[in-house]
Amino acid sequence: MTNPDRPLPPNGGIDPPLSAAMPVDELIFVSGQLAMRDGRLAGADIESQTHLALDNVERALRRWDSSLDDVIKTTVWLSRKEDFERFNAAYGSRFAHAFPARSTTVAELLIDGALVEIDAVAKRRTHRAPFGTPALAD
Repeated sequence: MTNPDRPLPPNGGIDPPLSAAMPVDELIFVSGQLAMRDGRLAGADIESQTHLALDNVERALRRWDSSLDDVIKTTVWLSRKEDFERFNAAYGSRFAHAFPARSTTVAELLIDGALVEIDAVAKRRTHRAPFGTPALAD
């Protein structure tokens, strides 16, 4: 069964058993997003991969009528400690208002070449189910 909320399959068409985002009551939980475009890893440096990962977080949130403005918490995994300063600058440029709470750690990422993965928790603006599916927590 195809789930329209599932992320783009990473390298080689791997299709992980998860949803890109799930609403629960007043919150939306966004699964870890990589710098994926058209099903492939994109971006050669930490800045471009950070922007693409956040684009994917925002795309998942838009399905629930929310945006990066509604993010209250993120968790970030970097593959290289030395990228932190440049990541931090790119990340900070994407939030227009208050910065969300954040945890950042260094870890080996599952996709070769991935430099950053970002998951998020956001406030839910509405209780609309995407694509005509019933809402899970209404």
